[in-house]
Amino acid sequence: MGDVSNWNDDDGLYAHYVSLFISVEACVAILLCYLIQNKKIELSKFVILAKSIGLFILLSLWQFIPLFTDYFHQDLVRPNPGFWLMQSAGDFFVSAVSNGALHRGGIGLILLFTLIFGWLLIDKNSKYMWVYLLGVLFTWMITTAFPWHYFAKTPLAIIQFPYRYTGYATAFLAITLSKILFTLQFDKVNKNVTNWGIVLIMPVLYAGSIFPIIARNHNSAGTVPVLTSQRTGNYKTFRDARDLPIIINNSSYNKQFSYGALYGETDYMPMKALENEESVLNRVSYINGHKKLLRQYSKANEIHYLVNTNRRSIINLPALQYHNTRVYINNRLVDAQISDRGTVLTNLPKGKYNIKVTYKPSMLLIVARVIAVMSWIYIVFLWGIKLWQIARNNLNEFSDVD
Repeated sequence: MGDVSNWNDDDGLYAHYVSLFISVEACVAILLCYLIQNKKIELSKFVILAKSIGLFILLSLWQFIPLFTDYFHQDLVRPNPGFWLMQSAGDFFVSAVSNGALHRGGIGLILLFTLIFGWLLIDKNSKYMWVYLLGVLFTWMITTAFPWHYFAKTPLAIIQFPYRYTGYATAFLAITLSKILFTLQFDKVNKNVTNWGIVLIMPVLYAGSIFPIIARNHNSAGTVPVLTSQRTGNYKTFRDARDLPIIINNSSYNKQFSYGALYGETDYMPMKALENEESVLNRVSYINGHKKLLRQYSKANEIHYLVNTNRRSIINLPALQYHNTRVYINNRLVDAQISDRGTVLTNLPKGKYNIKVTYKPSMLLIVARVIAVMSWIYIVFLWGIKLWQIARNNLNEFSDVD
């Protein structure tokens, strides 16, 4: 199966924790296949693997720090575990034959061919058979044919949507397909003709898969709504509950951000804020218990509220209060309280105020980031030395030839 230490999860970690989780699953599956095929444990390989894990920790530790400082035991909303939006095996195969680009798991016509006939076309004793089997496994896990109900109370439930395995299924099946095409031989057909035939077929199939999306975005029939204005009035999501597509053009691109997200808008909010989400999402403040829409503006990592009171007042802002939230009143740091809706609460005398709500990273997070940067610098330095050595060796060989 090759050197398992070459598999690194940094990209998945930076993008999405669930992607990291699935990447680790894939790496464990690759490691198991490696051990089964080689039937022995090579200490040198595991030393390299341990070094890779150590490097992963050095480069990615800063991503985990907020989990421990701001998430765990902070009474925040967590995404519901479970399995949703799955296709039956029959629907999955039909969608693959139709070769459409789907967001709920679709591998396309060519990879469906690989899935069905890969067993016959791959050498059973080669490492590519393990690659093929992993592709079959992850494809199986995309559909309801996999017994997901047995895993509802296991760590697997955090993936929520099994179609997230599609990228891994297509990766392993694509590797298998590449091996099949590389070894494909036709007795009466010139090799160049075969290669050019494959090169021409692939773009045609790809164009066919994305044509429905292009036709929808062209909207020649005028059946797809087009975003034309920013949201005014009360909070509402950008897309409705039917999750219908909406066309965004260059002139209306920024207008989408005045709307809420259809999914995940309240994830990781304090539980108290979720119980009062309507007032929080509509940016309602309370001054002495009375509703008020304050003037506000935002900067990077900052929300500013402009308050003008004619007497001592209790100000309940719609800004969420987290562990490392900091509140400045007229540029002076104050100890803000937490309101009964999980937001910033402060007590002010008569006057005009600019209340700034921001987030201050913990010192541990800053240290972890410095370690990551220094690690990257060291990696680049070693890479530069290696390139210099290669260039010097090539120059010496060239001089010897002369």
